[in-house]
Amino acid sequence: MFSINLNIIMKFAIIMPTTFNIDVNSQLYQTNNLTINNIREMQYIEGIQKIYDLNKNKNIDFYIFDNSKSYDSEKITINNNIEVIKNCPNNYGGYNKGSGIIEMWNFNKDIIKKYDWIIHFEPRQLLENNNFINDVIANPRNLFTIGTERNHFNTGLFSIESKKLIQFINECPPQLLVDYKLGIEYALYQFFINNKISYDTREKMELIWFPTNEHPRYM
Repeated sequence: MFSINLNIIMKFAIIMPTTFNIDVNSQLYQTNNLTINNIREMQYIEGIQKIYDLNKNKNIDFYIFDNSKSYDSEKITINNNIEVIKNCPNNYGGYNKGSGIIEMWNFNKDIIKKYDWIIHFEPRQLLENNNFINDVIANPRNLFTIGTERNHFNTGLFSIESKKLIQFINECPPQLLVDYKLGIEYALYQFFINNKISYDTREKMELIWFPTNEHPRYM
């Protein structure tokens, strides 16, 4: 008998959705639901560098999916080991943040399909440590934290099998979240429940979240 190290076989990617340059005419910006560009830029860069530093020695690929109207690559310096996919469509992100994320996922489905497991990280957050990701690498599975209402996932950091993410993208178009004013946290949770997909949870993501117009929170 012999054992197989699944960590050698499994292919992981960390994907990070960004909007470095917000459309100031968008509905969400006009209603004061989006952080202004210079602050979000600083938060993004700090969050991206931290997750990279914690995982640069692992067999993980890093991607940024950016849906800015214009991405100033001269101004915004990203680590050369992180692939930046620019000009992702953003027809819905100005109305519903989750819809914008689904658009980016859908636009990059061919990248997602290359991997067994996707670690989704929203980089306007700052990891306190790497416990969540270390857990996923050691034991690949759908892994989330649950919101306080116990009826949604926290989507700032989670792990999902790429096949399940593709299924979710196909079953939940971005227009759906706009029409029903539904957060992606609730839509993704309901997808798992409706399809009886197994998942594990951790108590905390162990990061600092910077919500718009509020004090930072430990999650």
